[in-house]
Amino acid sequence: MAAATAALLSAEIAPAAQTGCWATVGLSSLPKAGHQAGQPWLVTVRVLQHGRTPLADAKPEMRIRKAGKVTTFRSRSTPAVGSYRFRVVFPSAGRWSFTVYDGFVPNCAQVHTFKAITIAPAQVEP
Repeated sequence: MAAATAALLSAEIAPAAQTGCWATVGLSSLPKAGHQAGQPWLVTVRVLQHGRTPLADAKPEMRIRKAGKVTTFRSRSTPAVGSYRFRVVFPSAGRWSFTVYDGFVPNCAQVHTFKAITIAPAQVEP
């Protein structure tokens, strides 16, 4: 009986503990129309626990994908708590999807998906 009660209590407590286990991600910008392959896109990502509290120790990553090939970029923290800087380079023209892994604690971290973008061909100097 005691074992059954303990199992029931732990089952009820676990979901409650998970309610604080989420974060939101915001981008400072998107690549502008005409952004060319090979050009760096400098973007700041803000990670907020519960959409409110800046996350100081997150380890976010940006992942870009085209035709099944994924490239991952690591962030650098900025002086602003919860803000992380990325330098992303799309290696070729075309339609790219991208996501941000928020880097929250391991059992809580999520991947946030953004709208796909079109990257222009690199301009060749005459």
